[in-house]
Amino acid sequence: MSTLPMLEKNSYLSLVISDNNIWAHLAYTDHNANREYILSDFTDLNPLKQRLDDDFFTKNFWYEYFDNLEKVFNWNIVDKNAYGIFSFRKFQEEGDGISGIRILMDENQKYFNKIFSSLRAFSNDIALRVMDDVYMRGMLEGLTQKLAYDDLLFMDLELQDFKIYRAFKDQQTGKIEISKSKITWNNEYGVIDSIKDARFKAFLASDVTSKDMLNYWSNFVLNRVVFTEDPHILDMLRAYTTAQLHSIYQDNKEKLQAIGTQGNTGIIVTGMVPLLLGKEKLLLSLTDGFEISGILDVYFDNEKRALSYAKSYISGPASSDVVLTRKEILSCATKVLIPEVKISRNRSKVIFNGYTDSLEGEKQDIFALSPEFTFIKLPLHRENLIIEGEFKNGAYIRNTQARDNLSFISIPDKLRYDSMVVDARYKPIVYGPDVYSNKLKLQQWFK
Repeated sequence: MSTLPMLEKNSYLSLVISDNNIWAHLAYTDHNANREYILSDFTDLNPLKQRLDDDFFTKNFWYEYFDNLEKVFNWNIVDKNAYGIFSFRKFQEEGDGISGIRILMDENQKYFNKIFSSLRAFSNDIALRVMDDVYMRGMLEGLTQKLAYDDLLFMDLELQDFKIYRAFKDQQTGKIEISKSKITWNNEYGVIDSIKDARFKAFLASDVTSKDMLNYWSNFVLNRVVFTEDPHILDMLRAYTTAQLHSIYQDNKEKLQAIGTQGNTGIIVTGMVPLLLGKEKLLLSLTDGFEISGILDVYFDNEKRALSYAKSYISGPASSDVVLTRKEILSCATKVLIPEVKISRNRSKVIFNGYTDSLEGEKQDIFALSPEFTFIKLPLHRENLIIEGEFKNGAYIRNTQARDNLSFISIPDKLRYDSMVVDARYKPIVYGPDVYSNKLKLQQWFK
């Protein structure tokens, strides 16, 4: 019996253009040899923002972009003949050619029409798609069914634009309801001025003068970076993110209530904000901003792979471009546990006690103390990893059958967990009344 074409050797190129960035993903599959991977690249267009209103996006710009992408990926992608005609190389073998190319562009991308027209002029072989609400709703509905979640959120967090999509499956009808919530600033100056708001200062723990704070934040926003270790910037970004999420939550409670307590829950997080903050700080902002409790899985998609290939993954063998498995789209998850914890005068009480175990390693104990926000890195594993434990001293998970016990499995080729969080802080979470108090609380939470 012959093999389906999509299950033979294949390569496909997908680009995401959003927030003045280009993410490129070249997927290669050879399912007969059980071989599958994605090469990724990131291009920041912000250094060119002074020229984005010029005729910068031309045929030659895109040829140079793809020519450079060839070098980054070590893959032959595009040809240019003596008459200046560009063409994409047909797929021949690994490292040579592609079977197709798709470019997804955010509907809010600056100079959308100019970029769209330049791509159309460059090549008719490019499948151009617009990432609008219709596209996102279709993607999220398909992922909810494919990943078997009852409640799935997709969060795209950029400095100027926080977008939250939620797909919730009605347990009685099975119908998936999809909602959207967002906050958008018109320009960088709106982001800068936002730190003057009392809601931002309520979460701040960095003890700097108002003048220095404004200088730090202005330089960060106007000279955007993709990495920073500056403690003041990271704390201001954490406070800003928490304030933004909490504002969205307060304005859209009917859409965002009871996350983590209504069935199997997952959250996919992408954008520059989580990339800069890192997992621990982003999870703290997410938990406090949305007042989350219960159990959930959180995926960090720092390369926007889900936007590029989620619909291909949803289609499975019926995909018309490339057949990809879950581990390439959403590689690792963090299991987040947010129990109800009884307030006690005794500090450092054990709230959770458990272990990890697999065939390839020794059993390891894990635990969490109150009132800490405990981040646990799980052991590296190629075999299935079992995680089991129980809540102690009156702690429990609301709205679950097993209120006191926890058991889940990390499966490397399907759903791999690389970390877990136990939020053993007393509820409700209270910040303030001042920066110094917040600093002490964060030190206690992150012991």
